[in-house]
Amino acid sequence: MQFELAPFALPADYGEAIVPLTDLRQHLGVIETDFDPIIEIYRDAAIDMVEKYCGVRLGPLSDLVWRGEELPSTVRLGVWPVTAINAISWLDANGNQVTGNQADWRIVRRDEIALKPGRRPPQGVAAGVEITFDAGFAATERPKALLQAVRMFAAHLFLNRETVVTGTISGEIPLGFRQLCSAYRMPVI
Repeated sequence: MQFELAPFALPADYGEAIVPLTDLRQHLGVIETDFDPIIEIYRDAAIDMVEKYCGVRLGPLSDLVWRGEELPSTVRLGVWPVTAINAISWLDANGNQVTGNQADWRIVRRDEIALKPGRRPPQGVAAGVEITFDAGFAATERPKALLQAVRMFAAHLFLNRETVVTGTISGEIPLGFRQLCSAYRMPVI
């Protein structure tokens, strides 16, 4: 089944809430605040990279929208951890918007929701399914490995600001970015 996660804007303080600039500056060994604007850009890029690589939201976000053309009894929303199902709607055969009962659904695991036992799939779903939901880790639940992956990737971007580096031999650090993220990455089958 094909679907899309509708584009959404992050809150202005999203990156700061996940990895504060002071913590990242300390990780980089940078004392001066002159570099703060560029460090913020690298931090936000690193958060974006970790989130997309793992299919997670490191901070809580509300009213994300999943769109598809059908409504099976189990739906993978494509981002985790799902924390709430807010609304479900679809178009019927006449093109009318129909609102379903989100209370008929439960969060199964990570990014998957399913009909509660004993509930039947909605009838008359023709197209245009939209599921609105909340997702993201609370501050106390964020995996430390993913936060470290953000720090490492931001440091990499900060230290390697050019597309070409000459005169060095480099290699990936053992237990680097991919290893930190791999336990949290959603498998793609």
